[in-house]
Amino acid sequence: MPHLHMGERDLDRHVYRIMKREHVVEAFDRKQIAFAPPSSWPDGFENFQLKLGSDLAGAPLDPALREGVVGQCWTRSYLADWMWAAYARPGSSHLRIRSTPRRLLRALVAAHPGLEQRCFVGRVRYRGEGALKAIVEAGVDGSAPAAFAEALMLKRRAFAHEREVRLLYFGEAEARSSDGLYRWNADPRDLITQIMAPPTGDGRGWETEKARIRRETTFAGEIRRSKLYDPPSW
Repeated sequence: MPHLHMGERDLDRHVYRIMKREHVVEAFDRKQIAFAPPSSWPDGFENFQLKLGSDLAGAPLDPALREGVVGQCWTRSYLADWMWAAYARPGSSHLRIRSTPRRLLRALVAAHPGLEQRCFVGRVRYRGEGALKAIVEAGVDGSAPAAFAEALMLKRRAFAHEREVRLLYFGEAEARSSDGLYRWNADPRDLITQIMAPPTGDGRGWETEKARIRRETTFAGEIRRSKLYDPPSW
């Protein structure tokens, strides 16, 4: 299977993603996974390859690849304040889900039979701005999914703390729905190995909330509440 900058052991190590609660519930209800185009990702400097014009390394940039690529971002960090601080502020409703790169890639490939060469999972490499400029000047092949996927695994060193893993699919822009997302069929019950609630509040009423999450998702696996901000038991 197409995996980038990851060894066999990396494929089975946990990765994490924080999502709005309603989106998690929707995924379980629809049995679909939603991908967004890289152009919608928040870092304005990111994915510079998509903005370079019509030619990379002397080869034409395939507009179908550029317009059709979609993906999802995960992290290898399991205990990081920046994740909850950025995505699950007090008053918001988010959940953290856990999986592995192998599970995610297998499901993506299974949902797109015969298109394995368009499905990728990879670990993001972090480089200084000078190094990224040198890569652009040396040329990035924008005519093949594999080479394009390699280029999309680059990010500025300032974001290295994110320890990001990206799941990518090179499809067709026309397959996206009116909200700009591309949804593919997969049962989250086969992909997700844990659901975690944010570290807000003092934990009182957690059992009731846990039962509610289980009822909404019908997830039979482990459901926990993060204790990141709880006082130490000692």
